[in-house]
Amino acid sequence: MSKFKSSLDPLPVIANRRIDTLLAFAKSEVRAHPDLAKRYVKLARAIAMRHRVPLGRGRKHLFCQECNLPWVVGYNVKVRLEPKTRRMIYSCKCGKRTAFVYSKKRAK
Repeated sequence: MSKFKSSLDPLPVIANRRIDTLLAFAKSEVRAHPDLAKRYVKLARAIAMRHRVPLGRGRKHLFCQECNLPWVVGYNVKVRLEPKTRRMIYSCKCGKRTAFVYSKKRAK
């Protein structure tokens, strides 16, 4: 078997679909069952690692990298904007702070 994945390999496509489904389930269950939501995120991350599928920027903005809890603004995460550095600061209730750039232009 070859080391490299073929472009006809259906596993990455199936893995991407499953990751999206698990993250959607996690987002819907975060208020009622936070432990179940964490489990869904852990499963999605494990599938991504197993099939070497990158999560990408859009998916990484959906959950905390530290506690694996899906982010719901106002419920378990605060979002602050830093106009000087053009970053969004996500502060999770577990204490982890994560910054994301929201513009490619640099402030002068």
